Amino acid sequence: MINVGLLGFGGIAQVHRAAYDSLARKGFPVCLKSACDIDPEQFTRKIAINLGTAAVDEKNQMQGYTDLDEMLAQEDLNLIDICLPTPLHAANAIAMLNRGYNVLSEKPMARTLSMCNDMLAAAEKAEGRLMIGQCLRFYPQYEYIKDLIDKGTYGRVISGFFERISGPPIWAWQNWFMDYERSGGCLLDMHIHDLDMMRYLFGEPESVSCRTQNVQSKMDVVHSRLNYADKPVFAIGDWSLDGVPFRHGYRIGFEQATVVFDSSVVTVYPRSGASFTADLPYEEGGIEREIAYFISLIESGRPNEKNPPESAALTVRLAETLRDSALQGGIQLPFSGGNLS
Repeated sequence: MINVGLLGFGGIAQVHRAAYDSLARKGFPVCLKSACDIDPEQFTRKIAINLGTAAVDEKNQMQGYTDLDEMLAQEDLNLIDICLPTPLHAANAIAMLNRGYNVLSEKPMARTLSMCNDMLAAAEKAEGRLMIGQCLRFYPQYEYIKDLIDKGTYGRVISGFFERISGPPIWAWQNWFMDYERSGGCLLDMHIHDLDMMRYLFGEPESVSCRTQNVQSKMDVVHSRLNYADKPVFAIGDWSLDGVPFRHGYRIGFEQATVVFDSSVVTVYPRSGASFTADLPYEEGGIEREIAYFISLIESGRPNEKNPPESAALTVRLAETLRDSALQGGIQLPFSGGNLS
């Protein structure tokens, strides 16, 4: 049995709690034992984020703590799930790895690439495993498009477009999302989902460029272009849109079809023949599936081939390269994807 302690209990942690409850009901060998947050009111507060309000089973008891050392002393834990603000990821992940725990840490991996490298160095020496919550890799809608690409079902990809937009994320502790120095803006926090997915689907771009706009904070609007030799790929991230409901998706052009995900379903439009909706388990969330995957790695000892932390660090490196482009007026910059220095 994998016993879990959550570190941080804000909006995304509550989604994680619901995922652990669901997995336990399905018979997975996992039990959410406790959570730690400096604000005790977090344990009773319902927080609505872009994914909505988590459907938590209140019958499942979880012990709340406001002191991390006390939680670690009182609970017999195997896995620490870090759901803290971004600048706190690295130090806490390293500390937990050094104490022998397995660590699942929310995206982005860390506030800077240097911090990511420190996490990787700690993981290299640790007994426990480290995984980063780049959850899109586990959503059925994105697994589907990955499978189509890898199998060449509709020929090669000829274009790609990704979108993730919302109103400002003002629900967080101390409104930290809107503090660029802490969050990295939309570019590092929300847009990073699609940056990671583009790398996952298409590999490393040869070069990149980016334009951003400051609205409520800094880099609230992000337009990124990833340059591949054989296709244009573009992504928009925007959390400046007051009152606009959260929306996300993709449009992938193949030689023989176009595939569109529009926040709800995936539709395939063959160049000849009728369109159809992909038959997928849409009700299954990526966070629950990523947790199930990590548990399977811990139990089996298998290598992490789907979502290794080194790849999450490269996604932060891509975000920093795009940031540098934006700060220089959107110039095209080379991307040396294999270099984590």
